[in-house]
Formats: sequence, C-alpha cells, structure tokens
Amino acid sequence: MRREVISGIGIVLLTAASAVAGTATPTKSDVVLKVNGTPVTRTEIDMAAQGLAQQMGQRGKRVGKDQLIKMATREVVDEKLLVQAATKQGLKPDTAAVDQRMQQLVKRAGSRQKLDSMLAASGMTFDRYRQAMLDSNVVQQFVRTKIAPKAKVTEADAKAFYDKNPQFFKHPAQVHARHILFTVKPNATPAEKKAAKAKAIAARQRALKGEDFAKLAKELSQGPSAKNGGDLGYFSKSQMVKPFADAAFALKPGEISDVVETRFGYHVIKVEDRRPAGKRPFSEVKGNIEGFLSQQKVQQAVRNYVDGLRAKAKIVNLEAKPAAKPAVTKK
Repeated sequence: MRREVISGIGIVLLTAASAVAGTATPTKSDVVLKVNGTPVTRTEIDMAAQGLAQQMGQRGKRVGKDQLIKMATREVVDEKLLVQAATKQGLKPDTAAVDQRMQQLVKRAGSRQKLDSMLAASGMTFDRYRQAMLDSNVVQQFVRTKIAPKAKVTEADAKAFYDKNPQFFKHPAQVHARHILFTVKPNATPAEKKAAKAKAIAARQRALKGEDFAKLAKELSQGPSAKNGGDLGYFSKSQMVKPFADAAFALKPGEISDVVETRFGYHVIKVEDRRPAGKRPFSEVKGNIEGFLSQQKVQQAVRNYVDGLRAKAKIVNLEAKPAAKPAVTKK
C-alpha cells in the first residue's frame, strides 16, 4: 500500500491516481470487482499499477505485469476498505483543508483552465480529483486518530534498535566550524574578486584581534549561515568542497584559517571542535530512531487492521470465470 508520512507518522494515503476512477460513475464494462458493494474499476487498477511501476523503477526494482496488476488490485481494495471503515466511524473530511489544497494546485498550474487540461490528459476531472482528496483526508484522520495512538514507541524500543544496529550510527571524523563568506559570482571580474578577498582579509584580521567570530559572521557573512553566526555544525570531510574541507580539517579547535577560496567565494573559517570517527551517541539520534520506529509501527498496525477488514469483507471478482459444469455422459 502507498503511504505518506504526515506529522512524523506513516499513514496510508489514498492517491488521486488510484482513487479517481472510483469517484466517478463507472461503466458496467469497467467494473472488475466489488468490495462490500463498492465498485472497483479496471481504470483504477491500471492507474495504481502505473504508480507502483514508477515507484519500483525509482528503487531499481521490476516485477512482471501479472504480479504488478495483482499488487495494484490489492492496494486499491485495501484503500476502499479503509475509506469504508473511516466513514463507518463517522469521520468526515476537512473540506476547508482540501479546498485550500485544490486552490494551491490551481495556482501552481497557472489557472483553473490549465489545471483542468492537465487533469483531463490523465483522464481526470477537477471534481473527481477533489473527491479523491476528500477520501484521502478521511483516511488520514482515521489512521492518525484510531490507529496511530495504539502504536507507541518507548525509549527502551529506541535504545534496543540503537544497540542492535550500530552500523547506522557510525560517522567519520568530523569538525564543528563557523565561517564568514564573501560571495563571488561565477562571472565575476578580477576587480570584483579582489574586492571580495580584501573584505575576507579584513574580517580575518578583526577575528585574530579578538572580536567575537559569531558576531562578525552575523555582521559580515553573505552566506545562509550568517544568521546563525556562521555555524555549520559538525561535518565530515566529504560533505564540503575540497579547499574548504582541507582548510577546516587542518585546524585545531579555536584556530582561524587563512582566507580560503572556493567556487562560492572567499571564506574565513574557525573550528570550534573536532570529533574522531566513531558512533553517534544515543542522545543525539534518539529522536530520529523514535520517529522511524513509530512510522514502522503505524504502518504495520494499518496492515494488520486492513487484513482484519479483508477477512470480513465481501469481495466479488466479476471477471472470475464460473466453474465448468461436469460433463454428463449418456448411458
């Protein structure tokens, strides 16, 4: 089943691609299944299969056509069951949020007419797409309020995962540094480069004389980290361009570099701390682990819940061939 992480938890999401055909009145010839009386169309399954093929292609995986159709059929049926369950519990979609989302799509497309044309090219209409979004919204509410609260992750769960999977938390040698950057455009003239370098030299001299480096970065730096006092946090050598990384890793904590030129401009670097290669402490990764495990637990809980719905559902395959009658032999 397709899932989308919302507010840190994994939830089953009805996508417009697979739900859209079911929100229109299907033709008899297009209906291939019925799920508790709700029709499932060939178009829905084909659209879901296209989406699955694209997802798998991005991961470098391929499956045969028959297997893909089987997976897509299960996905669409599961979505129908979740919509039915959410509706039965009295949940209603947040129409204001959905309409706001639809208006965002209109704005992104350029106009309602352009969006209608884009949807029509995929066999959709604005109203059908909106209905699919409403169904999706209801399912999100259902998972968030009825299933997710039961999928709790404790600190002990996170610690156990941390201890059993040390390979995920290894890090190379790192430095914690700040920098002051004077940017230079790719097509800068020699005079512009000279002026930028002169500013970097002047900033370095002020830092060497004892001015607070973070305050200088806020005042002078032209890089995005300026608002944070030039703070780049911890990084490994491979995360930065070579001239910058070489200069930073050559410094001891508290030291200030010479002016360093990169493709971004001229930098003055101060190293705050160094960290040898090793394992990130649990306290640093605890939140990420809990988020990951929470997502897994919610997804499994949804899977189990849907399996329960399937066991009780009346799913009729309208394409199934009737069993052949036994031949009658004449005596």
